[in-house]
Amino acid sequence: MDTKLQEAIQLFTDVMIYGQNEVFRKVENELHREFSLEQIKMLDWLHRLGPLTSKELTELQGTHKSATSSRLKKLLDKGYVEVAHHEQDRRVKYIDLTDQGKKAYKKTQEQVNDYLREVLSGIKDEEIDQFIFIFQKVKELLKEQHDR
Repeated sequence: MDTKLQEAIQLFTDVMIYGQNEVFRKVENELHREFSLEQIKMLDWLHRLGPLTSKELTELQGTHKSATSSRLKKLLDKGYVEVAHHEQDRRVKYIDLTDQGKKAYKKTQEQVNDYLREVLSGIKDEEIDQFIFIFQKVKELLKEQHDR
């Protein structure tokens, strides 16, 4: 494998793993103290994609359905998500954010953005443009692989 590509892959992996863990560790608020990183990721998926089934959440998180059920139960108990039946097929249940969940998610995202803005403050505008271009391309390639 090309050494530049190998270095790029390693950096991408490092940013994903270390970045996520560091942000979670540094951003302190009620939601982060109360819930796990995986539960916050679940809130993020619901915010980004709207109502999802438990099966869809399990697939997105790459976990077992029992892990998803456990996380959902805690989020339901705290009032951050709700379950609604599909209009045509009552057997299908969708999970969605409640107003309380939306507010908590928004507060969390504001704190994450403030922290990352500080961390990335030394990056020039043209470098940010390159970053956006490359990550949009990587996102498209990953999405293509997922859709196959």
